Amino acid sequence: MTCYAKGKVTNIYGNQKSAVLREEEWISRWEKRQIGFHKPTVDMDLVKNKEKFLKPNCRVFIPLCGKTVDIDFLADEGHDVVGIEFSETAIKDFFHEHSIKYKRSQHPTAPYEIFKGTDKKIAIYKGDFFGINSAILGKFDAVWDRASFESVHPSLQMKYADVMNDLVKSDGKYLLSTFNWESSFPGPPFSISQDDIDTALGRYFKSILLETFEVRENALLMRTGAKSQLIHVNLLIRK
Repeated sequence: MTCYAKGKVTNIYGNQKSAVLREEEWISRWEKRQIGFHKPTVDMDLVKNKEKFLKPNCRVFIPLCGKTVDIDFLADEGHDVVGIEFSETAIKDFFHEHSIKYKRSQHPTAPYEIFKGTDKKIAIYKGDFFGINSAILGKFDAVWDRASFESVHPSLQMKYADVMNDLVKSDGKYLLSTFNWESSFPGPPFSISQDDIDTALGRYFKSILLETFEVRENALLMRTGAKSQLIHVNLLIRK
């Protein structure tokens, strides 16, 4: 999961030119399988905290979903799962790898293709996250956000929060897993502090820190040059 820009890269991110991928670069990463960010197993933060933000048979949104196996896990738990992803390769990989049949259609009024499971309550919208809204997707009871908020450049975090505010029901709950580290790595992904969460998402949601733990070895640490990272798991509840 990462952020991308249409067409030519513009310098909206100052000198951090590596902080944005053009659409074709993101598509190329998936086609070449340069997807070290993809996690092949269900995220344990989701498993441990699912009762805290999910009610039975709820509608769950996964932003910038890639081909995360968490989609299938949540569908098997009885939920109606909707994701959004720009890469068609990622979407097709998901359905193929889980042997889920799907139908493909064009949204009648918006520039999004919909890949909808025929045997499971799964739908993945192909298109730009920042163009999505509740008129297109409807409202959600819950959000599972891992490796999405931190993939968005800091200059877009407020806009990201505006989108999420529009999509979450008045009684909806939002489970957010982020990481924080000390490194000169420009991103994406970007190190997220509790202040970052409060500044952007805190305008709409009260944040409850459920857990913090340290990780000293993974692919991201090798990439960023950081010695360790802190994983923060927050439950966001409507104010």
